[in-house]
Amino acid sequence: MTHRTRLAVLGLLVGALAFSAGCTGILGEDDVTRDVIVVNQDSTNHAVIVEISDDSGLVYSDGRTLDAESDRKMAQFNRTGEYEVAVTVDGDTTTIRHTFKSKDRPIQAINIGIDNQGTVTVE
Repeated sequence: MTHRTRLAVLGLLVGALAFSAGCTGILGEDDVTRDVIVVNQDSTNHAVIVEISDDSGLVYSDGRTLDAESDRKMAQFNRTGEYEVAVTVDGDTTTIRHTFKSKDRPIQAINIGIDNQGTVTVE
């Protein structure tokens, strides 16, 4: 391969990489930094799994065992838009449609509460 041909191929490769990196950045860009906090207001320990899905399927999943009357930070969820939030508490699943909005604060939080009756809220 001649020097000119190598430079041309290298230029095309770099251009293709730059173009594809720009495309994936547009589609998968993280919009915010959002902490997911699960609050167990019940006087019993609970096994909790949080799953967030969009039209394409599952985009987030994390689980923990929460002590009675405690809270835990889960893995961050860094997207905005409307999603199905499925919260499983000791095997019983509650699904809530929730809109994750972007705000001016650099770090945001979504609070998932479990009350004394096992009812789940998402704020």
